[in-house]
Amino acid sequence: MEPSVWKIEKIVSKGDYDYAIVRDHPNRTKNDYVLHHRVVVENHLGRLLESSEVVHHIDGNKKNNLLSNLEVMSVSEHARHHGQEISRKYVDLKCPECGKEFIREKNQTHLQKGTSYTACSRSCSGKFSSKVRLKRLSTAEVEAAISGNIVREYDK
Repeated sequence: MEPSVWKIEKIVSKGDYDYAIVRDHPNRTKNDYVLHHRVVVENHLGRLLESSEVVHHIDGNKKNNLLSNLEVMSVSEHARHHGQEISRKYVDLKCPECGKEFIREKNQTHLQKGTSYTACSRSCSGKFSSKVRLKRLSTAEVEAAISGNIVREYDK
């Protein structure tokens, strides 16, 4: 039977979160770490959290692990909550290969990954990169195609 209260030996700050050292916790890491906010809520509830449950920091401060700042949510509720807070950025793009205009969420473009263009399809991307690699396009043609790739950026 699991204890109703987990004994925290020490709090360790690592990155964005605080971790509790709890040697007998079933979900501890090999270094006996458990996210501190989860232990605080589990001790309050007197049970382990389900894998489908997330502890949300109400004030957004991931190190404020006071019970009054913590709320248990389902994974989908938590995603929905944060999805509503963040406005999504979109870009209207022009394919450098076929010239077709299309829309993508900015984080779904190659522009975020350091590549200089995003094509409308894998096929167009492959054709354009082959032309560039095989030098079938002049430098000016490549630069013109890439510079015209982003038509407009906006929030939705």
